[in-house]
Amino acid sequence: MTIAFPRAMPLYGVGVQRFELQRVDFLSPRTDGRLNGITAGFPLWSATWTLTAMSPDRRQEWRAWVASLRGPQRQFYGTDLTASLPLAYRATGLGAFGGDAASWSINTDRDVLTLTGLPSGFKLSPGDYVGFRWGTTKRAIVRVLEAGTGATISFSVEPALPSVVPGSAIAHVKDAACLMRLTPETEIGEIGVDGILSGKIAAIQDLIP
Repeated sequence: MTIAFPRAMPLYGVGVQRFELQRVDFLSPRTDGRLNGITAGFPLWSATWTLTAMSPDRRQEWRAWVASLRGPQRQFYGTDLTASLPLAYRATGLGAFGGDAASWSINTDRDVLTLTGLPSGFKLSPGDYVGFRWGTTKRAIVRVLEAGTGATISFSVEPALPSVVPGSAIAHVKDAACLMRLTPETEIGEIGVDGILSGKIAAIQDLIP
């Protein structure tokens, strides 16, 4: 069977992770003593996942998964493994709700998102994610910055929604992910006599239209 790319990540065997925005920012001092901030390029999601104890078959799967990506040559779907669902639903699940909003809209600055068609009384919390999918394989993700409740919710997000996300994209609150590629910091290490596989998976978002 042929492996299809982008690939999903294995969802087990990670001890700790980091999933945060990587920004290239500069300070621009003014003659009056004030400081202005300048951003060079669009912020990208950067992640590391550190491996821990797991069964032999799962160790083998991680090693094969990393090998299949050929370093940064092939894409995968990167995700915050601690937040596949909004905080309010991580213990109970979403029930009959599949996670897709009926529609969405964005303000002019693309940093205030409105979702409609959610279940009555639906809750979003700061730190939750909204994903966008379009085409066959394209994905993007934003982080919720403020709480909201209702069938229609408007809230600030970071980063601003990339302009490559088309209006026809589907917004969803379950299993939000973005396209990523491995970076050279990725390393599969030694296997201890206790069976623990050392290693770190490092990646950066590949933001493409």
